[in-house]
Amino acid sequence: MGKRKVMEKAQQAAEGEQEQQQPQHKEQESDHNDEEHEGTSSQGGSEDSSSEEDDSAPEVSDDQEDEDSPDEDPFDQINVDFQFFDPKESDFHGLKALLHTYLDGQQYDSSPLVDTIIAQASVGTVVRTGEDEDPIAVMTVLNTQQHKQAGFMSQIRQYVLGKCKDAVVQGKLAKAWDAAGTGLIINERLVNSPPQLAPPLVQALFDEVGWATEDAPQDVRDLYRFKQYLLVTRVYSDPLAGQPPAAAAAGPSSGKPPAGPKGKQQQQQAKKQKGEQPQQQSGAPVIVFVRPEDEFFHQQAAAAFTFPVEGRAVGKDELQPLRLVMLLPADKVPVARKALDAVVGNMAAQ
Repeated sequence: MGKRKVMEKAQQAAEGEQEQQQPQHKEQESDHNDEEHEGTSSQGGSEDSSSEEDDSAPEVSDDQEDEDSPDEDPFDQINVDFQFFDPKESDFHGLKALLHTYLDGQQYDSSPLVDTIIAQASVGTVVRTGEDEDPIAVMTVLNTQQHKQAGFMSQIRQYVLGKCKDAVVQGKLAKAWDAAGTGLIINERLVNSPPQLAPPLVQALFDEVGWATEDAPQDVRDLYRFKQYLLVTRVYSDPLAGQPPAAAAAGPSSGKPPAGPKGKQQQQQAKKQKGEQPQQQSGAPVIVFVRPEDEFFHQQAAAAFTFPVEGRAVGKDELQPLRLVMLLPADKVPVARKALDAVVGNMAAQ
């Protein structure tokens, strides 16, 4: 049993929904063979997508551009088949291009990392738009203890822990990194990849981890009995999200309610509203997630922190590129996956 079964279910779901889809809707198709696994099909071309290395915020949607161009047919679309494969040698240069900015421009042993991903083909997936195309996405997990002597693993560990300013969080991450049963999830893809890729990618990864603990030799099984996962991902912070919508129009104010019964009523209402708002750490950024799965992983994380990307100038009102580091307990993964599938949908789900 392999990714083949996951993609068979995606194909069946796609065939069942194809007749109900309108021309302007996104098409989703899936096909497979013994070594090839097709994922979702989405509107827009991936070959024109820029890599995440520039940390650019998502661009204007195709629908918005169509509205600005009345002479163009709004129903024109390009269908791209996203195919799921096991990593192989020919993916080396494409994977290196995806991963060379994993540490934000800091030099590290990216080539050995790519070699390790390819060598571990039984657990891990790459996404291409054709058999001979370069990968546009990769998702895999590496045992931190199995590869602790590798240069790339120690470099990633040092980089991540060096960015954490919270001693408590840093201690939790360091302990997890050095413990048995910890997996480092490597999850990179082009910034304009459709969100519909996330659920089948996540399902393929954790299905393969489960199969490895059942079908592989005993010494290999133990390597995939993960208790927790570490993730380093790309997010943004919104500098305007914390501002009250009417703050600019309110004019000068002392911040105090007016005197009398009306003022007392307003004060009580303000206290009630404050109590209903979710607690947020003082000074914590409002995170904008690029990949949908990261939001649900973050909700279940046992520890997490963000740090800014250095060396990239952005305007004060622009989305600020950050890195988010998370420690995710393995028993929380099903909860995150269920929430992800409910929001995004998953053609490959059972």
